Amino acid sequence: MSVRRLSVLLLALVPLAVFAGQGGWNASKSGVMLTYRGQLFNSAPLAPTPLQGVKPDNSITVVYWRYAIDGVYDPGLRVKLCTVQRCAEIEGGSGQTLAFRGLPATSEFRFTYFLEGKGRVYRPIDIRRVEIAVNYE
Repeated sequence: MSVRRLSVLLLALVPLAVFAGQGGWNASKSGVMLTYRGQLFNSAPLAPTPLQGVKPDNSITVVYWRYAIDGVYDPGLRVKLCTVQRCAEIEGGSGQTLAFRGLPATSEFRFTYFLEGKGRVYRPIDIRRVEIAVNYE
């Protein structure tokens, strides 16, 4: 095989090699009921399952998130998406973040909620469902 043909063949295979390690996983869980102000509430952990085939050397590129509130939104609600290594403040019910870029794609996530103030909430806030989609390379 000539050097030129070999070069063309290698260039044709480069895009496949670049994209071969890319992927994504998603997870969803039931939410939590927020009944008190001044207390931190956590969602159940969200992590890839073994069937999703994420490897420890894969790293996160972007995380998409969504949480659904049943009832009236409270302006004192503060929401973060967290791993053991870091947290990112999120708002608006859905979006994406690059805050976790470079972390292992096998990282476990939790939504954390905090209602400003003190005491019992007049109308509990029901976070019905939390979802994330993690893209990695």
